[in-house]
Amino acid sequence: MGKQIVGKSLAFVIIGLFIGVSIFAGISGSKSVEDLSQINANLTTNHRVIMCTGFWNPTGLMLTPFSTNPELNPNGWGGENWEGLGYDIYSYFPKPGVYTGMFEVDYQHTWEDFWNVTNQIHPFAIISFGAGDGPWEIEYNARNLDSWINDDKSPRQPTPCPPDEFEAVGYIRHSSLPVQRIEDAVDNQTVIDAWVDWDGNPGMYLCEYVAYLGMWYQNMHNTTDDPYPCRAAGFIHVNSGVAVEEAMKATKITIRETITYLSSINIPPDTPIINGLENGKKGEEYAYNFSTRDADIDNLYYLIDWGDGSNSGWIGLFDSGEEITVKHVWSEKGTYIIQVKAKDVFNAESDWATLSVTMPCSYKPMPQFLELLFQRFPNAFQLPRYLLGY
Repeated sequence: MGKQIVGKSLAFVIIGLFIGVSIFAGISGSKSVEDLSQINANLTTNHRVIMCTGFWNPTGLMLTPFSTNPELNPNGWGGENWEGLGYDIYSYFPKPGVYTGMFEVDYQHTWEDFWNVTNQIHPFAIISFGAGDGPWEIEYNARNLDSWINDDKSPRQPTPCPPDEFEAVGYIRHSSLPVQRIEDAVDNQTVIDAWVDWDGNPGMYLCEYVAYLGMWYQNMHNTTDDPYPCRAAGFIHVNSGVAVEEAMKATKITIRETITYLSSINIPPDTPIINGLENGKKGEEYAYNFSTRDADIDNLYYLIDWGDGSNSGWIGLFDSGEEITVKHVWSEKGTYIIQVKAKDVFNAESDWATLSVTMPCSYKPMPQFLELLFQRFPNAFQLPRYLLGY
């Protein structure tokens, strides 16, 4: 497993963030083991993760298939490699009807749950939902407010308030979901009226609060050197009168359109690095190291052309940043160009990297007098050394 290199400034921001999270989590109180059981996602796959959250009905009910909590979803998690598209979908929402547990209607619990979940699953995209006028209102804006509608539990205002101390009060963040594509697809494929609210806001309550958290998280994790990138986040208001079956259908369409968009902005891997000997002897086996990094932290395949008519075919999967070692033998004297490129699991390919290697001749024992001569004058006789293959 290769180490990911993070800039010092980014590291300090991340450290500061998690220190802040710990402080505010302590203020809000600890969640029960039962509540936190939803977070225990199975992250053994190599897929990107999409995180979905809900509050009031039908937004919890329509996300049920993607929950890993057996109490909320007794049929079992259905989000692994969803529709074979290379993404794992996880959902988090309070218990329908009573609205307790994960993401209950409380600022402090929502803050704590949001950072706990994102810290574990590192979402590549976040889609949050809440009940509102809808019918499928795709919010474009969310504000960093210092005054919110009171929730039902003390303290009734968020902690901290405003949530984002790095931006001014009233600062507006924007959805990075493919909002127009989602509107068009939901309109065309369901009976639900979808629309993008370009100029309004999500309403100064829990919906706008979680909308801002998601958009803020995406902005923090959208650099090319982030070890856990997040490429899209946004919020959608769903009318409480929308039938659960139709809401589920629109949810799947929304996720599908988001995945299509994410695939279109997929960043290819960097050009690989090749390390190994540039001069050798024909008939001997030599090891070469190959590595590269993918900005989206996707798993990688490599294709190696050894320059003698043979190639490795696509080999993998490997982690982004992982160094791999492959051995090869050149059977004939000559100069060869090693070429290698990488591709991620979404088939985005890097540029070719090259390394020129020369195999002067086959190995033969060095006569003792030459061995003594070359040891005595290690930097001399370079041309005879080359011609003789030593």
